[in-house]
Amino acid sequence: MKEKVLAIITARGGSKGIPQKNIKPLQGKPLIAYSITAALHARTLDKIIVSTDDETIATISKDYGAEVPFLRPKHLATDTATSISVLQHAMRHMEEHEGFSADIIVCLQPTSPLRSSDDIDQAVTLCLSTGADSVVSMCPVQYHPYWMKKIIEGEIHSFLEVDDELYPRRQDLPPAYQLNGAIYVTRRKVLLEEKRMLGAHTLAYVMPEERSIDIDNPFDFNLAELMMREQNHPTKTLMIGDKIVGGNHSVFIIAEAGVNHNGDIHLAKELVDVTAEAGADAVKFQTFITEEIVTRHAEKADYQKQNTGSKKESQFEMLKKLELSFENFRELKIYCDAKGIMFLSTPFDQKSIDFLDELGVPAFKIASGEINNYPLLNYVAAKGKPIILSTGMSTLAEIERALELLFRTHHSKVALLHCTSDYPAKIEDVNLKAMRTLYQAFYLPVGLSDHTPGIEVALAAVAMGASIIEKHFTTDKSLAGPDHKASLRPLELKALVKAIRNIEKALGSGENET
Repeated sequence: MKEKVLAIITARGGSKGIPQKNIKPLQGKPLIAYSITAALHARTLDKIIVSTDDETIATISKDYGAEVPFLRPKHLATDTATSISVLQHAMRHMEEHEGFSADIIVCLQPTSPLRSSDDIDQAVTLCLSTGADSVVSMCPVQYHPYWMKKIIEGEIHSFLEVDDELYPRRQDLPPAYQLNGAIYVTRRKVLLEEKRMLGAHTLAYVMPEERSIDIDNPFDFNLAELMMREQNHPTKTLMIGDKIVGGNHSVFIIAEAGVNHNGDIHLAKELVDVTAEAGADAVKFQTFITEEIVTRHAEKADYQKQNTGSKKESQFEMLKKLELSFENFRELKIYCDAKGIMFLSTPFDQKSIDFLDELGVPAFKIASGEINNYPLLNYVAAKGKPIILSTGMSTLAEIERALELLFRTHHSKVALLHCTSDYPAKIEDVNLKAMRTLYQAFYLPVGLSDHTPGIEVALAAVAMGASIIEKHFTTDKSLAGPDHKASLRPLELKALVKAIRNIEKALGSGENET
């Protein structure tokens, strides 16, 4: 019978060294999020819970996908409370109130943000395969104990005496290791019956020094930040057709036609002509089957009511008038190919995903409203093509969970678009600096889906390092339809493309040249 494995992430609200340490941002994410994400990606864990006394930590933990079945009692949230008592309390609660009894407990401290899911899996597998009482993570020490000294009344004394004949040179000394606090794997009997963290038969799982940072003070935070930048920065890219997106490559400009064709294939072709004339990299439409995505009586969004001037019309009625057939899209794809423009489209249902995949789109764009539509994300990820994911209205935790789902299918070809889901969006609501937060949190190509009037916000995004710019455009802003008023005119789209290419030239390579 398979032994059940319970991971317990222990995170109390108080901290001597750093106030609110467990939720302090590190590279854009709360510190505890790294432990939760690593645990969720591990294959050997049957259940993952967080033991905390703090409501804020509990809320953040749930947002990132961990279970928080209880709040830890106050007497287990003091500086003197032992790890053993905290783990015992969590185990008993799970057995008595949740009906889950674990054979093996994995204690994960949230102060080890560089620990990976593979580290967890290898430590657990070592315990399972050997029958050891426990496994603890360790790392090589930077300074050998033989070199360490203590001073007693001014005199220097060695901590460790070493046989000089056996080890005549320092480099001959056997390697030394220390506990790094990242992973403790212990059998139930050791914790509950023997009341110990580590049993008599304990094995070591050795982690490299660069993943063994244990955050206790502000210096550790800074060190972890530097290590993450070193490991993840800076050149993650993806291919969309023949275009490299991300890193120092040129900005990928998507002219968002959306539904501004008003259901007319001829107007759709005019939009392709405008895109070609402007010099954008791609034109993007929206592909959907109205019956698959809305009910017949669903109301339109407020901005749709305002922009269409019709409050009585249902969203179903509006979308049905804006729907192009699959045959229309086949015709549009051929037209785009003839014009030398990349054809993209955002699908909203599984039939549309299948159709666009068969049509040969080089990537899928997923709208902001679908970031929590996990069946749709799973379905599109299975196609194996690059994904551009808009993040309007989403919390960082929701983005993390969407990416986690994509990555679980081994789909890592993802770019993120910061987005303000308002049409048109007010400039003061855009928060362009959130692009940096997205990049620091996920190290994926990041861009902007811009809904503001004019082109200045998109240009500012390029100057800040955006890899993708998506911008709505139309042939005529006075046309009926929900998005025309928040769209660029043809000459404005052309000016945007030209300005972006000039900004790229001005930004240069970053090298200090004479």
